[in-house]
Amino acid sequence: MYRYIDFLDKHKYKIMFLTTLVVVLFSISLKDLAFEGSYKIWFDKNSKIIKDYENFRSTFSGDDTFIVAFKDENGIFTKKAITAVLELTKEFQKLEGVRKVESLTNYQYISSQDDEVVVEDFIKEMKNLQAKRSLALDDKLILNQLIDKDALTTMIAVHLSNETGADENVNIKVMKRLQEITENYSKQSGYKFYITGGPAITASLVTISQGDAKILMPLAVITVVALLFMLFRTFLGVLVPSIVIVFTFLLVLSMQVMFGYKLNNFTVNIPSFITAISIADAMHLYLAWVYYRMQNLSNREALNIALKTNLSPIALTSFTTAVGFASLGLSEIEPISTLGIAITTGAVLAFLFSITVVPVLILIYGERYKVKPLKFLNLFHTQGYGAFIVKNDKKIVYAFTVLVIFFAFGLSHIKVDSNSIKYFSKETTVRAGSDFIEKNLTGSMVYEIILDSKHKEGVKDPEFLNRVIKFENDLKQKYQSVRFSTSLKDIVIRMQEVLNKNAVPEIPKDKNLVAQYLLLYSMSLPQGMEINDKMDTTEQFLRVTINTNLVNTSKDLEMIKWIKEWWQNNNSYSADVQGQTAIFAYMQSSVTKTLLLSVTTTLLVVALCMYLIFRNFKMLWLFIIPNIAPIMFVAGVMGYLGINIDLGVAISAAVIFGIAVDDTIHFFSKYFEAIKSKSFEESIDYIISHSGNAMILTTFILSVTFGLFSVSRFIPNVNFAIVTVSALNIALVFDLVLLPALLSLFFAKERQK
Repeated sequence: MYRYIDFLDKHKYKIMFLTTLVVVLFSISLKDLAFEGSYKIWFDKNSKIIKDYENFRSTFSGDDTFIVAFKDENGIFTKKAITAVLELTKEFQKLEGVRKVESLTNYQYISSQDDEVVVEDFIKEMKNLQAKRSLALDDKLILNQLIDKDALTTMIAVHLSNETGADENVNIKVMKRLQEITENYSKQSGYKFYITGGPAITASLVTISQGDAKILMPLAVITVVALLFMLFRTFLGVLVPSIVIVFTFLLVLSMQVMFGYKLNNFTVNIPSFITAISIADAMHLYLAWVYYRMQNLSNREALNIALKTNLSPIALTSFTTAVGFASLGLSEIEPISTLGIAITTGAVLAFLFSITVVPVLILIYGERYKVKPLKFLNLFHTQGYGAFIVKNDKKIVYAFTVLVIFFAFGLSHIKVDSNSIKYFSKETTVRAGSDFIEKNLTGSMVYEIILDSKHKEGVKDPEFLNRVIKFENDLKQKYQSVRFSTSLKDIVIRMQEVLNKNAVPEIPKDKNLVAQYLLLYSMSLPQGMEINDKMDTTEQFLRVTINTNLVNTSKDLEMIKWIKEWWQNNNSYSADVQGQTAIFAYMQSSVTKTLLLSVTTTLLVVALCMYLIFRNFKMLWLFIIPNIAPIMFVAGVMGYLGINIDLGVAISAAVIFGIAVDDTIHFFSKYFEAIKSKSFEESIDYIISHSGNAMILTTFILSVTFGLFSVSRFIPNVNFAIVTVSALNIALVFDLVLLPALLSLFFAKERQK
């Protein structure tokens, strides 16, 4: 180790200069840092889910629709409210990227005059509004969609073109203009407008990630620097960890840009993750150096012992942390996979900086640096702690066992939820809009059901259309969350009713008559209001749109499965469910796989490493229990409290295990070092005095750093913060209390000898 220190000492200034130069050169690429939030980022480019959805978009013009809604307590069918709908509809139609706008005023109402079918805008002028109200409340095509049953709430649907709908920049631009227009109109009218919809989700994901970047990136660094200053009160104590943190996350972010990645709602947290994992290595090495300097050793001697005693555990903890995040790289969800790979790179870089830059800084400043006693090093009382553990080992193990078993039962209540609207806090524009729509008008979640009639022009077949009616009735009866459904069959029924005044509203029995109705209707529509987004060009596939209430994705998947099976079991037709709401529901299996795969992979790899290093299979379970139990503990609490597993929680499991295991490694490395020459009780005291305070300190700083995620408006980040901070602190307690007790029982016979 002295030869290595000699090398670092000889070239210390060159090493610092070259390292800084490399970081600065790489950081130039950060000028091209960009953000993304499209639905495409959540899936692999070759994902079948995305391919099927893109096929749906190309066939039916997509489902990229903004919803703008408002409520008038005096009723929508008043001059004031109708004027608002008329004027906003016209304004929205002017926006670049908008294909068509649908509202209560330009709704194509079907009626007959002198035995002729008339299809025209429902409201053109302020006449007979109360008569219009009666017609609207009796019209199944718009009731619980464009108007609620009390005629107090209405919405305007702003459809984007298929070419621009998938462009997140267009989504953001249109969202901004919608907000500007409605805010200005709100000042005139006093109405409060609510905006939601698929494009609003995309726009919000980007804007929130940009906001998090502006807040969380600097906040993570500033907070850690402030904590270091409060703890150490010394220049070197702040400089050493800070340099490692800044160098590491600048390099990782630069690599992301150079490889063509953009920041999203998960990767925007890279600096925070880097801050958390970088500080651990630097902290252990720095505190060890301070400890030995306080023993009146010279700067080089203290550094030599600090490196010698900490190099192996630091290397091992860096490896386990890298493994934990690398397991996320196996995820099918692209942002999680990208985050895993990025932080894995960060863990490796942080280790390299810790064993090069940290010693170099100590060599540059350490000799003339007066080491002051650090008061917090006596936070954990060490003398007699080993004796306390030996005396109460059985009680401790029994108590922890009861707690773990109790909370493990909560695992049976755990559910996975990947609903996109739940990614946002309730005060955000898109979530507030969704909640308003669901409370006052209709279901906020939209599903597109694509029915295959199995032959050309099959959508005109009366038998097929009657099956659609039966299906919709069964669906609404089965799932009370379904609030509205519509398709071309509603147009056919209306045409039959209008042209045959005394006829029962039903599907004509003649296929040719159905074709005539649809042709007559489409020819009567104004430009831009065609029906080619309701069926494909061959007229084999029919689009049925349903609105449902917000439920967890397990319920969504159950409904999707029921829909497919209904069509498969009841006739020779088939069905598929598409739309942005559906693809996020399909993502639930990927969330589950991410959780299971990351935890399993991390556990197996780390356990194998522990066995190869310590060569003691019997002790392997002692290593695993203190790290698995906290995850079960927190998951059980989530189950009891009804907190679902989302993307943030799925990430946290691997992170918790990858980072929490670091304390266990430091504990064991010090234990095997001490037990060679000390009694068990003395060994435990030695561990606590050498690593206990560092474990407490790093856990505290990690908790504060990860706790910063809770200020995000992206709910998976908030859930990640809650789960991770809770689990890391519980893991610390397990390592400092349960692990010594287990060791005491395990080595009871040897201790007696």
